[in-house]
Amino acid sequence: MKTEILEVLKYSKNLIISPDADGLMTAELINRYNGSKIVGTYDKNILVLADGINPEECLFVDCDMNKENFVSIGNHMRLPNDNMSSKSFNPNIHFGITNYPDKFPYATAFLIAATIEIQTSPLDHIRMAFADSTLRNMELYGDNMRNWSNRIGCPATSYIIQNTPYAKILDDKYRETNIQSLTSKRYGKRRYIETLNRALESQTVPYLPLTMGRRYMADKVGKNTVIRYNKDIVSYAEVYSGEYSVTYDQEIEWS
Repeated sequence: MKTEILEVLKYSKNLIISPDADGLMTAELINRYNGSKIVGTYDKNILVLADGINPEECLFVDCDMNKENFVSIGNHMRLPNDNMSSKSFNPNIHFGITNYPDKFPYATAFLIAATIEIQTSPLDHIRMAFADSTLRNMELYGDNMRNWSNRIGCPATSYIIQNTPYAKILDDKYRETNIQSLTSKRYGKRRYIETLNRALESQTVPYLPLTMGRRYMADKVGKNTVIRYNKDIVSYAEVYSGEYSVTYDQEIEWS
């Protein structure tokens, strides 16, 4: 697994991240490893970029893209033999996971921490536990989380597996002043991008100002639809057993 992820990280130092706590934390870890910067965001149907950026030359982080010319690393459940680039990495595909309850249960940041093997601080552990509500997942998916902890060999998972009362208190306190998303799909185009830039400005990860955005047609469909129209799907993820969130390769108006 580590060898494959290190190869993915070589693809580009320009990152297009999911605009949320996991995307941001993952980008920060990658930046510590190789000096990467954020040049865009992708939230399953809205793509926002800095001037002059070609997404085909970037690495999509905490995203699972379904085009051969888009390279990504993510953790969502996928179908085997889809249109994902051979240069991309997904832990569920790598380990042959086919049952949704057995999917990778951690934030994407844990994949990077396991791979680059840098020392993570107490604050890093709090932020990673908050990302995608990873710590709270222990309440329902404890056995699966322990299985994946053994599988990926990441010291940062120990903080989650121990699930101490103190860790829960820290998680609750962190939630009082932080939110998962950096912006909101309910915003219009201008406000969406302005909010993203303000959020990135307040962080330590280098970034280019985001200036342009595209919105794509999205839907929730069943497995058969994903298979039938796979070539027309930019990205997708199984969000519940048998239900998929998909984004089609069709731009729609966004103002």
